[in-house]
Formats: sequence, structure tokens, C-alpha cells
Amino acid sequence: MAEGIKDGSTGKVAKVDSNLRLHTQAKTTTSSEAANELGDAFNVNSGFITLTDAVDTPIIYFSNGEEKSIHIDSIVIGLGPSTGGVTTEPVKIRVLRNPTLGTTISNANNVDVNSNRNYGSSLTLSNSTAYKGATGETFTNGTDHLLIFGTPDSRAPIPIDEVLGRGDSIGVKIQPTTSNTSMEVYVALVLHLDDPEDSL
Repeated sequence: MAEGIKDGSTGKVAKVDSNLRLHTQAKTTTSSEAANELGDAFNVNSGFITLTDAVDTPIIYFSNGEEKSIHIDSIVIGLGPSTGGVTTEPVKIRVLRNPTLGTTISNANNVDVNSNRNYGSSLTLSNSTAYKGATGETFTNGTDHLLIFGTPDSRAPIPIDEVLGRGDSIGVKIQPTTSNTSMEVYVALVLHLDDPEDSL
């Protein structure tokens, strides 16, 4: 009888039955879950930013400086209530592909949160850049990639699977409704580093 598949670390042999079926017990995880266990998953959050007008405003900028690609699993948009804003209009949210210029980038104010999602890991995104925006700041290039409507006084997770190679960047802008004079907002990027072993 032929020997089954042997585990090189323990010497144990997998069972193959008389119908030539291999008996296994499998654990299935998503790439994000696997990255989290390795300490390669992160939460990058602009922090609370108050928008004092109705102008399209940069909220967060992120550029991948790591050796690995970065998967953005979701973008979370937090919108507080608007003072003076027109209630019949949506809040307009724009996700930009590869912005590289503008005062949000040149002012270089670090985001409030850049945290490993594995509490036992000390790994950081040490080579990447994550800045927060403010009223009056700008992105002056980059192309529109995602357009989203939001509602004041809401939190919206947007599940996506965006991939940033080394040197790629993403920006998110929020435009409150007409006549807004005060609206607190934040943007979070839930992301993980790519595992090259997962490549097909």
C-alpha cells in the first residue's frame, strides 16, 4: 500500500480512504485575518476634524512606502451633525487615486491614529505616510476614483479591496452640504499588508 502525504515536521501521514479521498481538517481565514494574526494589519484614522464651510476638503492622505503591497479592506466615514447645512442635500465624499500635491501633503500633519490591529504586535507602518487634512487645505492633483454620498450624523463603513503598490497613494475628501458652518468628521482606512505567498 502506498504511503500517504507525510508531514515533514511530525512524520504523521494523512489518511487516504478506499475511495481515494484525502481526509483533512482545514482552517479557513481571509487574507485580512491572516495578516492580523501576523501583526500586518492596521487602522489609520484621521481623527476628528471640524469642517467650518461647505467646501470640498481633504480629510486623509495615505501613501504606501512599504516593500509589500497594501490592501485597503474598507474605508470608514464618520459624519457628525451639520450646523446650518441644508438637510435635503447629501454630503459628497471623493476618494482620489494617487494624489501627490496639495497643502494637506506639504503641511504634513500626522493622522491621530496609526495603530496595529494586533494588540500583541509592535510592528508599524514605519515607511508609509499618513496625514490628516483641515478646512482650507487642498489636494491639487490625483484623479477621482470613488464617489460616495453620505448623510450627516452617520457612520458608514465602505467595504472595498483597493491595492496600493509601493509609492501609490490615496486621498479622501469630504464636502458638507450647502451653508454648513460646523461639521465634525473623520475617515479611517482599515488595511493590511500583502502576503506574497497568497499570490496566485
